[in-house]
Amino acid sequence: MPLPKRQLSPLIRKYLSVSRPAQAAARGLGELKPVEPAARRDGAPLLGDDQVYVMKYGTDFHTAWCQVVADNWDRGPRGLLVTLFVDVGARTRCTECNRHAKAARASAAQEYHLQPRPTPDPAPPDAVIPLKVMGLAHGILFLAAGQEYRERLKETAVERATPLYVDGRRDGMVVRLDCARDEPLLVVQMDPRATFRNGPYQVRLRHPLRRSATKPYAVECVESVEPAP
Repeated sequence: MPLPKRQLSPLIRKYLSVSRPAQAAARGLGELKPVEPAARRDGAPLLGDDQVYVMKYGTDFHTAWCQVVADNWDRGPRGLLVTLFVDVGARTRCTECNRHAKAARASAAQEYHLQPRPTPDPAPPDAVIPLKVMGLAHGILFLAAGQEYRERLKETAVERATPLYVDGRRDGMVVRLDCARDEPLLVVQMDPRATFRNGPYQVRLRHPLRRSATKPYAVECVESVEPAP
């Protein structure tokens, strides 16, 4: 005599009727690939780099321990998994996690704007020094400063790509500063396309870039000067 079939309770039937569509929907979003969390605290998994929380039959992924994750952990810890962000498939980001991320970015931006900005250093004394042409040979222009500026130019560095300007055009690049002479000499490599102008020049000084502050001053640029009428 066959045994009677066991009747499921209404509660179990209701659970099965709800969980089967949820399982099918979750499978359609991509295969879950659980990974070991970066760490655990009181048994709860903690995320590492590029890791997110997912629910076994959920349609969302979570980038933080939000209220949804906490509730699922309380109800059924086995259903909370950790996977890599690249493996979330078609799952969408949790709206609460998204809201928290936007709030954190806004707070960080507000804090950045409230931080005091450093004020630019004032220009050094004798920031502009007159120069005269000493000669031009093989595309190298030699410009000399007066003896009274020798000590100041001894404290001055030439940083990379320091320009020579003529009528606002970049016509060359300062390559060296020689203070061994009584009249300090600035050596400029002319651009081959530039036309040499024989006349007065001047050098502008500034404080050096912080990453190369070997001396208290640096050459900002050398520029031609229109002769006085």
